[in-house]
Amino acid sequence: MKHPQIAIVRGKFLNRYEMQAFAPLTRDYSIRAFSSLTPLHDQFAFPLVKLPSPMDLPNFPYKMPLLNRLMIDAHYLVGLEAKLRNTDLVHTAETYFHFTQQCLNAKQRGLVRKVIATVWETIPHNNEGIWGRSSFKKRALRELDHILAVTNKAKAALMTEGADPARISVVGASVDTSVFYPDVSKRAHDKLRLRVLFCGRLEYEKGVVDLLAAARFLAADPALAQSTLDLHIVGNGTLHDTVIREARHLGKIWHSTVESATYDQMPSIYRQADIFVAPSKPTKAWEEQFGMALLEAQASGLPIVTTTSGGIPENVGESAVLVSPGDIRSLSAAIKDFVLHPRKRAVFAQSARARALAIHDIRVGARKIAKVYKQVLST
Repeated sequence: MKHPQIAIVRGKFLNRYEMQAFAPLTRDYSIRAFSSLTPLHDQFAFPLVKLPSPMDLPNFPYKMPLLNRLMIDAHYLVGLEAKLRNTDLVHTAETYFHFTQQCLNAKQRGLVRKVIATVWETIPHNNEGIWGRSSFKKRALRELDHILAVTNKAKAALMTEGADPARISVVGASVDTSVFYPDVSKRAHDKLRLRVLFCGRLEYEKGVVDLLAAARFLAADPALAQSTLDLHIVGNGTLHDTVIREARHLGKIWHSTVESATYDQMPSIYRQADIFVAPSKPTKAWEEQFGMALLEAQASGLPIVTTTSGGIPENVGESAVLVSPGDIRSLSAAIKDFVLHPRKRAVFAQSARARALAIHDIRVGARKIAKVYKQVLST
């Protein structure tokens, strides 16, 4: 029996974080992924087709504003429509990306049967400041056969923009719990030195500066005077030098490390940690849409301190301590509580791992995606 032909189109943003949930689908579907020439990752459980894109151009001043104003959206893949010929279902992303319009063009020309999209955006009418974006989004909402909203908040944003709720399914992101798993040899109550971990872009909106400010509060807290803590910051971004400078002056209870790491190194990094902190904070045009690092931390069985930004509450449920974005005192108090109470760390660690297995595992996610594929292809 011939398997349905599936094309996953992600352009420059094709990555292993999202694609891991599609690996189990290769038993029942013939999958190809489509990226730019320089995707975030290029090794997957299925074939990859790379196509030229303006996104591949070297960085130069005002690159993205210029490209987006010239093209409405720079996520364009040269020759994509022809490459999609005879595809049963195309799975694209976001309603305003240019390659989503290309996928709809291919359907209009009879080259593909169905087109669906995964949507992460949680802010209604966001990304509409550039001329033409609103038209892109309206067309996509009108012509897409189905939409996979990553959160209920994303679904609500789509409905505000005019999407038909009957054509939206909520399917969250997934993590491979056989790759990200706890170090069961660690015993929380035997720990004399604790590692606090942050993983993510070193940018304002990820809250890394707030974490450093919270660490300074804790350094001056007499209740922690006998504590020895490691602050391990993994990531890169425009605040890299600032983070390194600030991390050197945290006070005597802290030992700090700032480094970059490959995706293959991350499972081990999580297993070496004792507390995970993700202090994301919203800006005018962005909020945490889901947080893949939070999935990895849950699968790794870590007690988590995070914020109520965007889709985070749907991601972590009751398996994390949530504070208001930008509330540095509450952030430091939550970290302190975990440091001083090993039993609480253990309870939240167990809850996080259980949630990852039951809700976020790639096999659970793959079944949800397959259900949508079957539904769309049957009509």
